[in-house]
Amino acid sequence: MNRRNRAEEVFNDIVDTIKDKQKDIGGVVNEYTSNSTQKPAMDLIEDTEFIAVITDLPGVNKEDIKIDLTEGTLEITAKFNEEPNGKNFVRKERKYGKVNRIISLPAKIKLNETSAVFENGVLTIVLTKQTSNKSYEVKVD
Repeated sequence: MNRRNRAEEVFNDIVDTIKDKQKDIGGVVNEYTSNSTQKPAMDLIEDTEFIAVITDLPGVNKEDIKIDLTEGTLEITAKFNEEPNGKNFVRKERKYGKVNRIISLPAKIKLNETSAVFENGVLTIVLTKQTSNKSYEVKVD
């Protein structure tokens, strides 16, 4: 065997090894990302009086949504229906399990003036902004 043929053979072996490793790495990355907590798509809209948060949660039941709120943050947690067992998937792209999203709000809000509606897989939360910053004068003794 001449040197050129041997060099081509070694090069082809290296390329084949790299391709095999890429497949292995792709499988590991896919498995890792499919098991991690997903972040649902979200829009945040602000005007002078309100903040609206619109979140896509297709396939979620209303009773599986939890909203935690402070004056400056919003956390949405939702659980998708459990993955069907015993199914022979030919292709599997839909996610199952839990999604979670925490955002900092662009303004302080009134906690007791918040509403949430879940319709057609879309969660809409309307938050009333605090309109004034209360101040308190401290007297110096």
